[in-house]
Amino acid sequence: MARDYWVETLPSGHRRFVKAPLKRSYSNPHEASIQSSRGRRVDFLDVTREEYNSLLARESALNRENEALRRENYALKANWRTCDEDLRRLQTHVPSLEAAVRNLEHENHELRRGFDHHHHHHRSSRDSEDGMRRLRHKNTKLTNENDTLRARIHSLEQDIRDGVGDRARSFIEEINTWRRRYDKLSLSVGGLQNSLDVANDRSRRLEEACELRARNERKAMRDVDRYKAILRQHGLR
Repeated sequence: MARDYWVETLPSGHRRFVKAPLKRSYSNPHEASIQSSRGRRVDFLDVTREEYNSLLARESALNRENEALRRENYALKANWRTCDEDLRRLQTHVPSLEAAVRNLEHENHELRRGFDHHHHHHRSSRDSEDGMRRLRHKNTKLTNENDTLRARIHSLEQDIRDGVGDRARSFIEEINTWRRRYDKLSLSVGGLQNSLDVANDRSRRLEEACELRARNERKAMRDVDRYKAILRQHGLR
């Protein structure tokens, strides 16, 4: 069983640690005196003033370290709560991203329909060149939008990996799925560019094809503006 210790200062100024002796009953007073004397010889620990001050300094350092660890633990808990809130907020953006992908896929489908229709109709070379320039501009704009979206998704992935951990893995997998869809869309845009290069060699287009192309362009611009508004609403731009 552990005993209590205290610091005893001798007349010389020297300090030592002393522990309380165990209380025992003795039938022989002489034996008790011998045991008490022996106990006094083993029940104290001499230390110098420097050692005593060193122990006090070590105790103070340990207390400071313990306080620093307590504060760090509190900060980590607060950071975890913040990351958890960020994860919940980011999860609310998934429906908006899904809607944006559907809009872009529909837009790509409409543009392809327009170009398939162009294969069967022709009009003047000047009108065709003007239309091709507009479509190239539109294609460049869509490509830039796609690159911006992919960069934003990459940034979100990095933020989640740094701040959330295991609970964000499923959400990162969802983002990777949408990222693959955007990559697929980029390939479609690249194919569209090839179609534009081929279409530029054709000399004539019919009026119906130009009207359809103009309607597709206006619709695409409305979709892009609506998607930008969604991004601004969620603070992603």
